[in-house]
Amino acid sequence: MVTPPLAGGYSTVALEDIDSGTASPTGQYRWRDAADQNYAESYRNSYNYTQAAAEVNYSTDANTLYGTLTAFNLKPNFAYQLKLAGTSGMPGNENIGLTGRWWQEEWNGTAWVNGQNLNNKGDGNSPNPNDYVYFERCDINDTTSPTGKHYKYTGYLLFDYFITDNDGSAVFDFRADSSYHVLWKTSQRAPTLYDGPVRSATFDPDPCSAAYDANYGPATVQIFGEWERLPVGGVMLPAGGYEAQFVLTEESFHSCSVQYGGCWAGAMAGTAGFTIPVCMVGFDDLAAFALEWLQEGGDLGFDLDDSNDVDFADYAVLADFWLDYCPNEWPL
Repeated sequence: MVTPPLAGGYSTVALEDIDSGTASPTGQYRWRDAADQNYAESYRNSYNYTQAAAEVNYSTDANTLYGTLTAFNLKPNFAYQLKLAGTSGMPGNENIGLTGRWWQEEWNGTAWVNGQNLNNKGDGNSPNPNDYVYFERCDINDTTSPTGKHYKYTGYLLFDYFITDNDGSAVFDFRADSSYHVLWKTSQRAPTLYDGPVRSATFDPDPCSAAYDANYGPATVQIFGEWERLPVGGVMLPAGGYEAQFVLTEESFHSCSVQYGGCWAGAMAGTAGFTIPVCMVGFDDLAAFALEWLQEGGDLGFDLDDSNDVDFADYAVLADFWLDYCPNEWPL
């Protein structure tokens, strides 16, 4: 049983190795850093994710999930995706897929086969073409399958990304308010106005490090997330209960055909339970509004009409939302 965070509190989940030493279910492991510099053969033969330690300290508010990732002894100078992955049939899986992406599998009479991402993200609005495929197929019956359905869908949300330091460490604050398709380096393509923020790392690998056997010299790498759903910074998980996994996925930068390039392998994961509460405009908001009544200034939370004061015009806006769902970024 997964224990969700208390209201206003935090819970911690430890991430564990998924399947080091074998080919990942989602691809081969990468043995090059973010600058495409090969790791030493001895490191390739000895390292696995049981040697790493990572945990996520997380909580929720009326808009989304947020928290801090702390990790040690991941691969050095290496780019990772931070994801939330559901499980077919479990609470929150559909909401995760409708916020992020879909992994589709088909029952062939004896096993789930033909695993694939649905990749038509449309124009960024929801529902997108992938969602329509999901809605059309998710309830197709198949009495021979374990679920009674012909297709199985797993929702997953790539919501942030980071690069480790020379020791493979990272401390990273996140807020699940974006939905990304994949990561790119700026040397591969330029970000658009719709893509995620560029994250930059400069490193100079130590040739005495266990991970390297060559003196590569300093390198600067910039990465960003290609949008999956828009707007970046404004894609929130819907209210409801969730049982899902935080997943660290190795970023391969489309190097599946390159030696040691990797192919989006899963690295570490841990199961978490949480609830995104339904925010309603009600008496708590009215009490906070009353504390600012007839005040003037530029930092008033309930200056809802941007007039630098709180008066009857703001009260009218509050009344419009009374006992309704909170708009994003409430107070406005």
